[in-house]
Amino acid sequence: MNSFLPNNRFYTALFILLSVYTVGLIGIGVGTREAREHFLSLTPLNLLLTVAVLFWNHKDWSLRVAGMCLFVFLFGFFIEVAGVKTGWVFGSYFYGKTLGLKILDVPLMIGVNWMMLVYCIVVLLQPIRNSMLFATMGAAVMTLLDILIEPVAIRLDFWHWSNEIIPLQNYVAWFLVSFLLFLCFRRLVPVLSNRIAGWVLGIQFAFFTVLNLLLR
Repeated sequence: MNSFLPNNRFYTALFILLSVYTVGLIGIGVGTREAREHFLSLTPLNLLLTVAVLFWNHKDWSLRVAGMCLFVFLFGFFIEVAGVKTGWVFGSYFYGKTLGLKILDVPLMIGVNWMMLVYCIVVLLQPIRNSMLFATMGAAVMTLLDILIEPVAIRLDFWHWSNEIIPLQNYVAWFLVSFLLFLCFRRLVPVLSNRIAGWVLGIQFAFFTVLNLLLR
């Protein structure tokens, strides 16, 4: 019975994620204009649901783990605020309506997204013991995902770049900021266990890869 409950939680979480993202992919990628707008309006809810399912499967919560997740959320949010306000971090850009409620011109969901992705990659790269290699690989995965997201983000009003040109500065900044976050995470929380984390990350890659193909 004890072994069944964790497995049941995992499979329930996996079913929820695959169902939600498949329906969202159909609605956004091949649905009518009205359907696309409806599904896009649910983006913040979808992100919150993903994080809820992710953390529901986390093992061994502690103040250090919770504190590090909060730190990544706040750091990610405020680095985006600095980016939007100054253009010095990622380049000149602004956020659209899709990601929902904004504070200081930045959606709160951006902080949630930073937290979710960093957490998932930390879990995925657990076998790498060298901290510098761990942070480098983590930053590379984050940057690769951003490369996939950027074209879709512009088309779906997530955010927009000045002159609709994605600057190289954006990717360099993503790598460097991510590198620092992964280094901090590894030093403060050396071990994380979450069976669903790899699936969450894989679904993100698959979702945006397919959207790039459908929205050409």
